[in-house]
Amino acid sequence: MALDIQSGANLQVEIGTPVSGGTGVATDFQVIPSIAAFTTSGFESTVITVKSFDNEYDRKILGGKNIPDISLQVNYISESPAHILMDTMADEQKKVQIKLSYFDSPTRDGGFFVIYNGFLSSTTLAGDKDQVVVKTYTLAVDGGAINAGLIGS
Repeated sequence: MALDIQSGANLQVEIGTPVSGGTGVATDFQVIPSIAAFTTSGFESTVITVKSFDNEYDRKILGGKNIPDISLQVNYISESPAHILMDTMADEQKKVQIKLSYFDSPTRDGGFFVIYNGFLSSTTLAGDKDQVVVKTYTLAVDGGAINAGLIGS
């Protein structure tokens, strides 16, 4: 794989059902069509401020990590199997697995991926007379990434 920068235009998001108590990678991933807004991933650390009265400045140390909720917006297709699965999993409050793949070109032969377990904790449907209907799903990530790596290396 060349050392290329990834673009949001070459994003693929997939949904699956967790296996092996949530520690294994799903075998039934489905590509989610019509992604309307770029999804984000990453982590944040808890910042702990340490006061010390013999020093003019407070110190900072890092505590535990957290994956912020991931917002996924799609141009809603009511008969799409992936959108139906997302609606069902959200409604039944079942754990899902989301795979985010960031490719370095439209050929999709290189890039990187990350997989999270979580719950589709909320859905919002919105649209207007002269706009496409969009549905926003919020993924509440449970723990950290269960797998990540390079594609095509």
